[in-house]
Amino acid sequence: MPEFVGHWGTLYYRDYGPDAAPAGAAREQVPTVVLLHNFMSTGRMAWGAIADDLRAGYRVIVPDLPGHGKSRGHPPGFEHRAMAVEIAALLTALGLTQIHLAGCSAGGMLAAWLLEDGLAHPATLTLVSSTYSVNPATTGIEPDLRPESFRAGATWLESTARLHDEYQGAGYFEGTLLPAFRALTPHTTLDLPLARLAQWTLPVCLIHGAEDEIFPAGLAQQMHAVLPDSELHLVPDQGHALLFRRTRVVGGLLRDFLTRRGDGPSPRD
Repeated sequence: MPEFVGHWGTLYYRDYGPDAAPAGAAREQVPTVVLLHNFMSTGRMAWGAIADDLRAGYRVIVPDLPGHGKSRGHPPGFEHRAMAVEIAALLTALGLTQIHLAGCSAGGMLAAWLLEDGLAHPATLTLVSSTYSVNPATTGIEPDLRPESFRAGATWLESTARLHDEYQGAGYFEGTLLPAFRALTPHTTLDLPLARLAQWTLPVCLIHGAEDEIFPAGLAQQMHAVLPDSELHLVPDQGHALLFRRTRVVGGLLRDFLTRRGDGPSPRD
């Protein structure tokens, strides 16, 4: 697992594939997909199965976000905009300028900052269980960021701790990562007006659980309504753990989107 030394510490990432490339094509010429995981997860835990599938035809970059998994160091308060800068520095160091970008939950918010701040210029964007703002004054919808509300199973907090403490030290999850999650605010995460999304001209794929308990589906519907070139896939009877509970569904939708839209934008039907 390679590493990149950034401003806030060391980012670890996985660099998959491609297992097959067009005849005569260098690895750098193969389309690259960058997958950003959700807060308190890791790249492998969130995207591993999907990355393994995509590597058949793509180069796939899956970092552990700052302060997550094997990545050591993070900006104060895990400020998402600063975390996005760190991800952008990694992409620059890898020489990646032509990418397809996907993010789940907080990873989607980092992707939004990469786009909004001009830190990356992806050919496509996929947002899974994500939002454009966690501020109810902006959205008119109250998110529920309490870990206790996350319907991921009775032992998910204990299982999540094991993803980090092994590399960060005993008690890191309980003493650092979980309190940081509880302390996140619109200022430290994302609070964009919908009018900004109306300026995003790239193809955007929105994949969302119809019963999302953290970011209600109305947020995805609001985004779809204003994005100039987007498609919305609401997965019935699924909550915020969509990526983990319906991995094949999410992976299939992402691959299909990349196949259809990977060559560049076109008007919405």
